[in-house]
Amino acid sequence: MRLSTFLPLLSLSGSALSYPSRAYSEKNGHGIDNTQAPIFIPDSPDALAIDNNDDPSLLGLPSWRTTHLLARRLLALSTTGVLSTVYAGPQPRHPSLAGVPIGLPDYIADCANSDPHLTTLIGPGNPLILALNIGTTFRNTKAGSNISLALDWWNQKQDAKVSLASLPRVSLLGTLERLPEDELDASTRLALEECFLKSHPDAKYWLPDDKGAAHSGYWARLVVQEALWIGGFGDRARIGWLDVEEWSAVREHGEDGEEGWADVRLPGECPRKL
Repeated sequence: MRLSTFLPLLSLSGSALSYPSRAYSEKNGHGIDNTQAPIFIPDSPDALAIDNNDDPSLLGLPSWRTTHLLARRLLALSTTGVLSTVYAGPQPRHPSLAGVPIGLPDYIADCANSDPHLTTLIGPGNPLILALNIGTTFRNTKAGSNISLALDWWNQKQDAKVSLASLPRVSLLGTLERLPEDELDASTRLALEECFLKSHPDAKYWLPDDKGAAHSGYWARLVVQEALWIGGFGDRARIGWLDVEEWSAVREHGEDGEEGWADVRLPGECPRKL
């Protein structure tokens, strides 16, 4: 089986992402262009051809609504991911790095859920990041690079017989924004610390307000502008661009009969208790 992929390149634009023009304009039911998304191409000409516009009830695929819930759940359960940026210019000892992307793993936390104030401050679906000034990732964003965050469900405990390629992953593309200092009163800072330290207790040694911290840093949010989802194999999972408005509209617990990300389960998770 061959995998054909198309991934957007990070740009050095400070605020808006620049993407190559799309060759087609077909849209699925959510107005999402999936024509350039990664697809699995069957080796056999007799294999079933699956279109992202096909009725999910006929193909056994999750709906796009459910797909957005699964993607947000993946973010909520993730504590680390790979942050990718681009070197803005030549680097000391490495002048050839100008314009070269680099991906580095880092801590993240999804803190825009239960606390209404943090939800407003960070924005639903925007990961919270403790940015250290010494870090390459954050030097690049200060120099104007956009940023992407790659998350996957590969590191969870899975059946050894399960192909990792069948498990979900998502890439969140956007910009890194420092949380405004004038909105970080004592109670807000405490809420940020409690949420982040819940996932990363060791981060207490480099908190932004600690004068004795090992490194100086600041609280930042990754403002998601695009999201590329690969749910697994294309005959049983959705693959394509998510709707960012729907991404940010998802809540932990649904309202008015709608489900939230807490109501769905990723592959291998224990069933939800009713």
